[in-house]
Amino acid sequence: MSDREGRTISLADGNERRAYTLRMLEDRVLRLETIAGGLSDRYEELRTEMRQEISSLRDQMKLLEAKVDEGNRVVNGKLDRLIGGRAVITGIITLATSILGTGMVHLALSLSTK
Repeated sequence: MSDREGRTISLADGNERRAYTLRMLEDRVLRLETIAGGLSDRYEELRTEMRQEISSLRDQMKLLEAKVDEGNRVVNGKLDRLIGGRAVITGIITLATSILGTGMVHLALSLSTK
């Protein structure tokens, strides 16, 4: 495995961990919202704290989503360059093979006519 592929795999693992953390935060927000909605007025202070916690968690989720998106863009860019490089190499090999093949046919015809 090349160093570039290792870094690509490493970035993909990081994105998977971030996506998992994001799902966990979403679950926590849903639980807190459910609990906050069920509290009566005498628990207003707790409700306020929970709303602040929910707001904080949403901010963390937005940050993680941005990191996951950025990580995906980096991985996709590297994959595009890798695939593009392979296509160029394949084209060069095909062209060289074609030129060599044409030259060999020409050489064979030249020798057979003499």
